[in-house]
Parts: sequence; structure tokens; C-alpha cells
Amino acid sequence: MTELLVIDVGNSNVKYALFKEGKLEESWRHTLAEATAQVPATLAKSKAPIILSSVVPSITDVIKKSAGARQLLEISASSQPWLTGMDATMGGDRVADAVGAWKLYGNGKPVVIMGFGTATTLLAISAKGHVEGGWIAPGLNPTLQSLHEHCELLPLLEMTDQSQALGVDTNTHMRNGVFIGHIGLAKEWIAVASKLLGAEPVKVATGGWAETIHAESKIFDHVDQNLTLNGIRLIGEELLTGKSA
Repeated sequence: MTELLVIDVGNSNVKYALFKEGKLEESWRHTLAEATAQVPATLAKSKAPIILSSVVPSITDVIKKSAGARQLLEISASSQPWLTGMDATMGGDRVADAVGAWKLYGNGKPVVIMGFGTATTLLAISAKGHVEGGWIAPGLNPTLQSLHEHCELLPLLEMTDQSQALGVDTNTHMRNGVFIGHIGLAKEWIAVASKLLGAEPVKVATGGWAETIHAESKIFDHVDQNLTLNGIRLIGEELLTGKSA
């Protein structure tokens, strides 16, 4: 397949990647709120077949309407041929992460993938490519928002200028507490998942907070911000050609 336009609709943003001969050539993104205005203009940047992963049905509808008669395929747990044990309810982004991590980094070893976005997620995959299971928890910013919503005196904050220092006021107590708590969550999740897998896994991180978490913890073997997009690409190539890479 010469060209593919890959689209990843997450809980906060829509990300696009144009692949040529399997290599990322260009990428674009916009927020969900901008979708109605931005989707048609972005799709017009390429005439390549569209491979879509979406966890937001309303945005899926916008993309499909804008694509018209253009070839568009949506990925799912059943559309990939490499991994077993993948539940049918798993979102397309996690399906793509699992495929991308296992095929690109597994090399015959078990793999643990953590995604750090609106939600924080983990998937554990055996060396033979069986999805053993995973976990989902609120991401950093949603955790801060939840504190505000459930504690009347706590402010509504965004995660900025976080560190592992002790907080000196309410804002830094909240930001640093959530940040350090997330590092602890990542370490514990990986430790438990590794024990359940019965072998030391290759540890892969992706998502907006992955590099920040790794910079403070050094617990991952690979940080790949394009993991989801590459996973969608791999599945798309399989769907269009019928040849497992």
C-alpha cells in the first residue's frame, strides 16, 4: 500500500498521520470541539484510503460524512490477525497500541503497554501474542478535575509545573500529589503485570504524558508517541492487502 491516511480519534483530540510506504510523512491534529470545521479540510490534504480508530462515535459520524464515497475502514479487536484473547469491547486505540507495541517492540518477549492520556491504561501481552488483560484509571488532568468536583474548596487546575517536591500550597499539593501518585501507579501496575506474565516484559509507553512520566521514573524501555498511529497503520495494511506483515 503506497499511501494511507490514519486517523486516531481520542477522548480529547483527533490525530491524523499520512503514511507513504509505511513511513510517517506528515501529521495534523485538532481538538474534538474543532472537528466539524477541521475534519473536511484535513481530509482534503490527501486522497489516500482512510484507516480510522475512534472512541467518540459522534466524531466518527463527522469523519464518515466528510469522507463520502472515499474508502474508509474502521479498526476493531476482530480486524487484527496477530493477537489472541482481545475482548471485542476494547477501544480501537487500545487495539492499535497492543498491535503496535507487540509487533514493533516485542521481538518474541512479553510486552506491557501503558497509555497516558485522558485515561491511563495498561495492557499485558504474552510472548506468544495473547492479551492477558489490563487496567484503566483516570489520567492526570481528569484526576485533578475530580478532586475539584468532589471537594468544594479545591480549585480546578490543569497539570503544569508538576514535580516530585513537597507541595507548599494547595495548588502544588494537588499537582505534585497527583503526579507522584501516577508515577507510583505506573510502577505498581508494571510490577504486578510482570509477575502475572511470569517474565520480564518489554515496557512501552505512549500518550501525551508518557515522556514526562518516563523522565521522572525511567521505567520504560520505549516511549513512542506514534505507537497508536503505527498500530492503526499496521492493521489498515492488513485489512487492505490481506497480508500479515
